Amino acid sequence: MYSFASFGLGHPKSLQTDLNLILQIATIIVILVSLLYKNRRQIKQHAVTMAIAVTLHVLSLSVVMVPLFLQSYWYFSAETAIAGVQTMWLHAFSGGISIILGLPLIVLWAIHPSNTGPCYKRKRIMDVAIVLWLFSLTFGILTYIFFYA
Repeated sequence: MYSFASFGLGHPKSLQTDLNLILQIATIIVILVSLLYKNRRQIKQHAVTMAIAVTLHVLSLSVVMVPLFLQSYWYFSAETAIAGVQTMWLHAFSGGISIILGLPLIVLWAIHPSNTGPCYKRKRIMDVAIVLWLFSLTFGILTYIFFYA
């Protein structure tokens, strides 16, 4: 059996993954604040806070998650019976779909921030994206617990 740490990630608990966890918790908080704005029908504040959350998430993806995933892809592909690896795949799959659904919504809003009409037409897509994103964030935290806690 292989060890996750033996695949070039160094010590199982690293500053990089700790900072990423903090960033993900901050992202959850921003999302929850954004959902409060949405429930209060403060759509502009909702859009701005979701744009902040997406920016934090894309930063986290590009700086930490994708490089670690690519560095250990063969481990994640070979050790699929390990609970932490299964959790990581749930995290990656749901997160990937949420980004594919959510990023265009933010871009479309950024192009026409004063026109909220199209947002209402995409409400179901937004709902699916946020549920998948929260699912992904939860499984991302579980992945951290499996491999780094």
